[in-house]
Amino acid sequence: MPSNNLPADPLKFVLQITVFILLLVPGILWALVKKFIPVKPKSVKGQVVLITGAARGIGRELATRFGKLGAKVACVDIDESGNYETAQIIKDCGGVAINYKCDVSKKDQIKSLHSKVKEDLGPVDILVNNAGIVWGHLYIDPSKDQFIQDQINVNLMAHIWMNREILPSMMERNSGHIVAMSSMSSMAGVANISTYTVSKWGINGMMECLHNELKQFNSDVKTTNILPYFVKTNEKVSSFLDIRIPEIPTHVAGSQMMKGILEEQRIFSVPGHMLTMVPIIRMLPDNLQTLFDNIFYVKILGEPADELLLNKYKR
Repeated sequence: MPSNNLPADPLKFVLQITVFILLLVPGILWALVKKFIPVKPKSVKGQVVLITGAARGIGRELATRFGKLGAKVACVDIDESGNYETAQIIKDCGGVAINYKCDVSKKDQIKSLHSKVKEDLGPVDILVNNAGIVWGHLYIDPSKDQFIQDQINVNLMAHIWMNREILPSMMERNSGHIVAMSSMSSMAGVANISTYTVSKWGINGMMECLHNELKQFNSDVKTTNILPYFVKTNEKVSSFLDIRIPEIPTHVAGSQMMKGILEEQRIFSVPGHMLTMVPIIRMLPDNLQTLFDNIFYVKILGEPADELLLNKYKR
């Protein structure tokens, strides 16, 4: 009786596995060597860069850096005053920028935004999906239903709607760059930020799928997924952190992010070593992972109201 457990095309499968094994060590060595070979950053002079969440923090940092490189920056945020300030900073430095108010969780507003940007600045060359709600909650908190929905809509669904609106124009021109702001929290679950983590894990999967779909089209449109550690952008958020390794200053994070974007890296962390380190740690036995987590601890402190739930269920 023939076995049903054989892979399709067994001989071809064995040959491909053999080739893979033979190329494994040389491939790893070559990848290590390439890390020490300087990559020439691409020029963005005259290109249209649309950045969501540009009113403050990382969004403002990236927007001003793109402006200094000669890009035409579309600053997008629901916060009109902060977004206006970002655009004004760019213009005061001799750059080109226009501020747009948009709720990026709303598809109709995204469609209208895209039309305005094309009319004012031209087709979008680089889209930086940066907008996000950075906050946490106890998983079982019954009062957080609307917050959960809002966080998923802004942190994840907005990426999908923005990409689906702007990507066809890039594919028609066979040129463009989609950048996603994920998080190192997408690599490991930390208590009290479950919805935030869900949104960032979702971004990772979406960006990998998008990268592979673009390969199907033989498209020159690039994708970049950035996984930053905690960045010091908001004093209120910082006050809820109890972490062994301090937050990264915004200007330091911005410099590393710009480097990765301009080198068109597909995925990278800030700092760079974390993306490699975390999967290695996760291969360890559970007790050693727990020991490592206790050494390099990350704790998200709860709000005062959380004490009621903790007292109710804690054993």
